[in-house]
Amino acid sequence: MLLMSFLIIKARREFHSSSPSHKDPYKVLGVAKDAPLSDIKKSYYSLARKYHPDTNKDKDAQERFVEVQAAYDTLSDEGKRAAYDQYGDASQQSGFDPNAFANARGGFGGGGFSGFRDFGAAFRGGPSQAGEDIFEQLFGASFKGRGRSRAGLDNLRGDDLEERIGISFLDSARGVKRDVNITPISNCRTCSGSGMKPGIKKTACTACGGTGTRTFVIESGFQMASTCSNCMGTGTAIPRGGQCGDCAGVGKVRIRKTVTVDIPAGVEDGMTIRVPNEGDAPITGKGPRGDLLVRINVASSKIFRRQGTNIHHEARIPMHTALLGGRVRVPTLDGDVDVKVPGGTQQGEEMVLKGRGMPAVFGGDKGDLFVSFAIQLPRSLTKRQRELLQAYADDVETRSPKASSPSSGSGNSSERTLDPERKVQEHDIPSSSDTNGTGSPNTRRAPEDDKEPLLRTATG
Repeated sequence: MLLMSFLIIKARREFHSSSPSHKDPYKVLGVAKDAPLSDIKKSYYSLARKYHPDTNKDKDAQERFVEVQAAYDTLSDEGKRAAYDQYGDASQQSGFDPNAFANARGGFGGGGFSGFRDFGAAFRGGPSQAGEDIFEQLFGASFKGRGRSRAGLDNLRGDDLEERIGISFLDSARGVKRDVNITPISNCRTCSGSGMKPGIKKTACTACGGTGTRTFVIESGFQMASTCSNCMGTGTAIPRGGQCGDCAGVGKVRIRKTVTVDIPAGVEDGMTIRVPNEGDAPITGKGPRGDLLVRINVASSKIFRRQGTNIHHEARIPMHTALLGGRVRVPTLDGDVDVKVPGGTQQGEEMVLKGRGMPAVFGGDKGDLFVSFAIQLPRSLTKRQRELLQAYADDVETRSPKASSPSSGSGNSSERTLDPERKVQEHDIPSSSDTNGTGSPNTRRAPEDDKEPLLRTATG
């Protein structure tokens, strides 16, 4: 991260008459500082006609015409006018960079690469354009105005690159490798990052005289120094005509490459994977490259819902299976399995398949698969099915306390009545001292010889 700094060198109470100065454009055009553009144009056209050398033969007319033209050039341009209002005469000096005085901070922000433009034209524009402007064209507008001090240039770290990868739910459970195409800033292969043609050596920067800083005079009478935008504060520059033709003297280019990203099993949606040293190379110096940060987008599943390392699935079972018990096929992350559904299973009861959940991406045991049962009632019944259900209903009503006397229970006392309103039978619930290691008193474990999953009543 670089800090653009400026320094007030000294105050001067007066300007020497031999010092170059620029006249106040507002005074030249005779307009107020808050004058609208329409008034500025009106005054300019009037004065231009008055002092044009073709119509005014006075010896001072040409000089006045040049002043009027210069004043209009400043005030008719919104950016130049704002710079003059803030910095005064300094904004009209050759090579003035208003961004140099901003208290800017930060590295190269990874701005998009808009492609190579006419770098040769940038160099032909003169030394003041061949430095910072060329970096801005190559590496994005975020580079503009970023000053550099000589100290620490060799230790600068490159910027990180950010990309996104989308994967399926099952891929997130199993882990997967994905390729991503990136265009990081890299050393120019032609000049090996030097920015120069073979046999060329850097010379003292002509813009700052090798000091790495440039000084401007502002309206209040102060001098202000800022990092030289031509040499980026290094004090040296590539001589004209000595720039590498492939990188236009920058020494850096964007090179497209493919990186394989290893996505671990158990990764969650929104997690970021860091791939070291696959980011941008530093613009100057020989510091380390940045990293590649890959954000993972995990698609949702139609059959599973994730909660941490646990996953949930809703299994639909017919009414007779819920009443009488049976076996159903249940999907897992490793394929379908058969599970035993106990008779009398209620709507919303859950079966826990231990260790059938997601892997822990940072290490540890796998989560569990919670299977909740949704009982499907038939929409229509055959005559026989209706007769059987009616017989069942009649039997339940006959056995209810309202329909039987206390002494009528002389039948087989070992016969079990299936209560359709039951939640979980008492014998299904282990005592607090016999939780089978589940820590939940409303969870039961099937007999060891059957090796069945756990079943519990949903709590919400």
